[in-house]
Order: sequence, then structure tokens, then C-alpha cells
Amino acid sequence: MRKNLLKKMFALTLSSVMAISVLYGCGKEAEEPSTTINKADLTPQEYYGVDSWDAVEYEVAKEDHYRNYYEVFVYSFADSDGDGIGDIQGLISKLDYIEEMGFNGIWLMPIMPSGTYHKYDVDDYYDIDSKYGTLEDYTDLIDACHSRNINVIIDLVFNHTSSSHEWFTTACNYYKSLGAGEEPDFEECPYANYYNFAKTEDVKGKSTYSKISGSEYSYEGMFWSGMPDLNLDNPLVRAEIEDVVDFWINLGTDGFRLDAVKEYFSGHKTKNLEVLDWFETYIRSVKEDAFVVGEVWEPYSSIKSYYNSGFESFFDYGYGNNSGYIITNINTRNGLALSEKLEKTEKGYFESNPNMVNSPFLSNHDTGRIAGFCNYDENRIKLAGAINQIMSGCSFVYYGEELGMTGSGKDENKRAPMAWTSYKSGYGITVGPTAMDSDIVNQFGALDTQEKDIDSIYWYYRKMLHIRRTYEEIAKGSTTSIDAGDKEICAISKEYNGETMYILCNFGEEEKTITLSKDTYAYEKLIEYLVTNTDNEVKLNGDSITIPAYGIAFLK
Repeated sequence: MRKNLLKKMFALTLSSVMAISVLYGCGKEAEEPSTTINKADLTPQEYYGVDSWDAVEYEVAKEDHYRNYYEVFVYSFADSDGDGIGDIQGLISKLDYIEEMGFNGIWLMPIMPSGTYHKYDVDDYYDIDSKYGTLEDYTDLIDACHSRNINVIIDLVFNHTSSSHEWFTTACNYYKSLGAGEEPDFEECPYANYYNFAKTEDVKGKSTYSKISGSEYSYEGMFWSGMPDLNLDNPLVRAEIEDVVDFWINLGTDGFRLDAVKEYFSGHKTKNLEVLDWFETYIRSVKEDAFVVGEVWEPYSSIKSYYNSGFESFFDYGYGNNSGYIITNINTRNGLALSEKLEKTEKGYFESNPNMVNSPFLSNHDTGRIAGFCNYDENRIKLAGAINQIMSGCSFVYYGEELGMTGSGKDENKRAPMAWTSYKSGYGITVGPTAMDSDIVNQFGALDTQEKDIDSIYWYYRKMLHIRRTYEEIAKGSTTSIDAGDKEICAISKEYNGETMYILCNFGEEEKTITLSKDTYAYEKLIEYLVTNTDNEVKLNGDSITIPAYGIAFLK
């Protein structure tokens, strides 16, 4: 196995081409190559000097939902035209990077026209925001992604619209036209029943309602007055949503992320489940292999009950954010507790829906960055990222997480510009949301810096994602907790299609030697490992496994 391998990389050009100084043999350093090497042509073995690793990534079918997704906020990701705002053509220019990292799915935060920077209040469901580009740009993106076997899902926001949406403005004008005491006629103005309107006197004191100026009526907006809630009990509204789904599916979209699921009918889970059942049934009738994931910001027990709807996937909020199981147990060094939780929650979800595909994540656009969760400890940042990737299902990574980007507090800070270079100008660089704090510092460096350091968070993520894409049992296997005799060890087995893998993660700050009987667990060898510093290595001697602090062993 490797030891002190590939410790030096140097920049070749201002593009993504790098030259790598590879170290081979028994601690001897080879001469630097006289010819340049395109890193895109190198295998992970060459990246890390692992000459014993001959496994290749398994082929992922187009309809396979077990993918590694990369969440992209287009506004802050990559700018192609120099206006400082990210756009679709900028994203297209970075697809090689996304593919090279090991992602084969992209989740786009809202891209439809909107007056806000985040675009979660839609003005028009049938277009692209002009700041991002055109529908032609979008189809170019779809074609470019599909040529790389990258699936694309987009945010679909139908809990509410923008207060500037034509449906809403037409309805408000109608209510203003009504005389004193006059009731609305929904046949005369169908849009008057597209939202949750009520007489102001009937909703007096309800903070979620806002008055229509010049009218006796008010409307519900759970998030704020600029986001009026749609009336999802209305069949006409559902028909509109179905038309929107048809439109985007016909453009080649592979699925959707459903925003604010539990607020469809706030406080009424049964009605929310019925909406999900309707949507799941409809999407399957249009595109049987569409992938749809729902946002239910709730703990395990609630998400488990949402799976009773038959809906395929939800984000696993129990594991995400700074209070989730991953960060909590890493920070308290309780690996055993996490392994037990992994088994329990997975089994619970399958009890509710045997066809579910879990969607674990660490952070997203609504949370702080994981660097802050881990108190900027690079070892813990790497380990947290790895735990997310050994979970079964469809893993999600928020853009910049692979660089240890920072950002907390107000939402704009969590959506800062992608750190492509150490400079704040140049192709692809965005300026970020205008209300973002000006003192956000990415202390682990930008991509152009981390590419030169084989021990960077960037290279760790690349290796980790490659391992996930090499062994199907990681994403698709059933998880069983193993008590390795040390609570700082998170040990699990992953079984899929007759194959079993054992994964041991050291949550401790010191090297650990663990005995795992080959007779009991039927593994033959150490097939791969992850370490936070490439000076270290995992060693297998008989039944004894020595794992450095924060290291991970993969046995089979």
C-alpha cells in the first residue's frame, strides 16, 4: 500500500491542467517527469500512487437513481459573460470539473424568472431567469450533461409563487374590483381560487396573512407576503403544476427537488402526504424513471412517516446541519453511536417505503458550511464528508463543500461565490449576493491552491467519491452496525447483490488497532482506505487493522 506517495504537485497553466510529481517505490523519490501530464488523463491509482488498486468505477445506467449529486446555486457558481452573476453557460464551462470530481448528478437551485437573487419566488414557470440565460442555454446544459451521464434535477417550487406572478396579480385585481360584501365568482375569475384568500375580518390576528390593498380580502403567505401560498386543494392548480412538469420534462430534465413539502398544508401532514401521492403518481405517468426528492426539514421520525406516502426520496435532515448525527458524533468522537443510528434509520425508512432511495447531505443553501460545523478542523471536515459518502442512497454535496468553503449567519453568506481561484477576478468568478458579508475568508484556499496539495480537502473528496463510485454496495447496500469494541470506531457492513463490504472509521484523535475476525466477518483483504494525511496509511495484519486518526478502512 502507499506510503509517503505523491506529495508534490505543481501548476502548469492557468487552466485546469496540472503537472504531478509522482513518488514510487519503497520510500524513494522518482525524478520529476520531463513531460507534462494532464491530470484528467490520470487514474486515481496515479493520483495517489496506489498500485494495488485495480478496481474500476461501475457503470451507472441512465435510469439509476443512486447517484452522487452536486447542488449548484447558479447565481454564485460560474460567470461566463463578466457581469459577476453566475449563469448557465458558466455552469456548462465547469462540467468537466464536476464530472472529474466524481459527481454524476446536478441539482439546480431555482432557475426560473424571479425578482429575488435566490429565485424561490417564481414569476414564470415556463422560462429561465434572464440573468442566467435562455431556454436554449438550458437545453445546451442538458445535452452537455447527458453526454457525460450526468442527470439534472431542478428546484420545483409550488408551495407558493411570487407576488408578481400573473396568476396572483390577476386574482388581486379581481378582488379589488369586488363591491362591499360581494363574494368572488371563481368561474368569472378562476385565479381567485388559485391562492388561499379569505376575508380580512375572518383571519384577523393570523400573522401569515397579508391584506390586499383596496380590498376586503387577505391572502396567506407562510414565508412572507412576497410568496403567496398556492391553494393545492384546487384541481385547476394541480393541473397547472402538471403542465409545468410536462414542460420541463420535455426539455430533458431528469427530475425535481420539491421545495417546502411540509408547508403545502402547514401542520396537516395527512394532506401533505396526499399531495405527494398525487405528484408521485403523476410524475411516473410522464417519466417513469424521473428522480424526485422532497424537502421535509424534520427529524427522523417525521421523515419516516412521510415515506408512508410512497414518495421515493427525502433529504435526510437527521444527518445534516451542525446538529445532525454526523457532526454531533464526530465532534464527540462516538463512532459506535453513529453506526447504530445508520442501521436504525435506514431500516426504519425501508419499513415505511421498501422502494425508497435516501438522500443524505451535510449542508445546503439553508445551512452554514461544514467547515464551521467542525470548528475549521480539516481532519473532521474530511471525515464528515466521507461519512456522508458511505451512507446508502443518493449522496448530495453543496457546491464548495469539497473545498471547505466557509459561510454562516445570514443566508447570503451561505451562498457565497464558488472559490475557483485565489483572485477575485477572472473567468468564472462571481460577486455573490449583494447582502453577503465582505469578510468571508476561505481559509483552506481556493481550487487553484488546493489542486497543488495532495492532502487538500479537494483531493480527499475526489478520492472518496471515486471509492463510492467503484463499489455498488456503498450506495446500494443494506447497512448493519458492528461493535468493534471501541466506541470511537464507527464500523458497519454494507451488503448488496451477494457482496459484503466492511467499513471502519476512526473517530478518535489517535491511531487505533482493531481486531475484526475474518472467520466471523468473511473478508479477505483491505481493498482501499482514506486518510486525512497521505503520510499515514491503514494496515491489515491478519485480523488486526491499524487505522490512523480520522482514517477509514474498506475491507472485502
